[in-house]
Amino acid sequence: MILRSSFVCALVVAIAIAAGCASSNYRSEQAGVITVGKMRVTLGSGWQRAPGAEVPEKLNTSKVFSRDGLEHDRLILVAAVTNGSAIFRDPGSAGLPTFRVNMSEAEIAGLVAKSLQVVLWEGAATVAASNAHAHGFTGLPGFKFELEADVPGAADHRGIAGGFVDEDKLYVCIFLAESPEYYERHKEAAQDVIDSAVLTVKTIRMN
Repeated sequence: MILRSSFVCALVVAIAIAAGCASSNYRSEQAGVITVGKMRVTLGSGWQRAPGAEVPEKLNTSKVFSRDGLEHDRLILVAAVTNGSAIFRDPGSAGLPTFRVNMSEAEIAGLVAKSLQVVLWEGAATVAASNAHAHGFTGLPGFKFELEADVPGAADHRGIAGGFVDEDKLYVCIFLAESPEYYERHKEAAQDVIDSAVLTVKTIRMN
C-alpha cells in the first residue's frame, strides 16, 4: 500500500491485532458516549483508539479509531476547525486546503477529500467526494457525503462522512476503508457513529 512512512509502526501494530496479539499502542474503547471537543458521538463495540503518534491526521481536537488496523480502516472524528485552518495538521505535508465558514456542503466534501489525499497518500492517490447533501443532526443542520480513493498499486478505498458547522467551527466524522472488504464490513457501524453526532452544548442564537 502506498502510505506515508509514518504509518509503518501502525501497520505492524495492526498485523499483531489481526493475529490476536495484544498491543499496548491501541486501546479498546468501551461502547458508549465519547466526546471530541464539543462534539459527542456514541461509539459501538469493536472500535480501538489509535495512538496519536501513528496518525498524521491528528489534531488536539480529534480522535482516530479503527476496527481492523489503520491500513484497513479508520474513523476520524474532528472537532472545532476554525475559519482559515486545515482539517488536519501534519508537519510533513504542504498545501493542505483550509476551511472557510461560507463553504457549501460540496465544498466541505471537497476539502475533506483533498485533505485525505495529501495527508494519507502525499497526493499519490486520487480522492474524490460525491453525493454531498444537507442532513440534520438532532435538530442541527449539517451535511453528509461519500468518498472514493483510487490508490495506485493498492486496494481502493471508499468512505462516508458527515458533520456540521457551529459558531463558525467545523465538526466532521470521516470513515474510510479498503473496498470492498473492509468498507462493507464496517460501513454500518461507522454510519451509526456518524449519525449519533451531536453537540454537548448547543449554541442558542438570539434574534
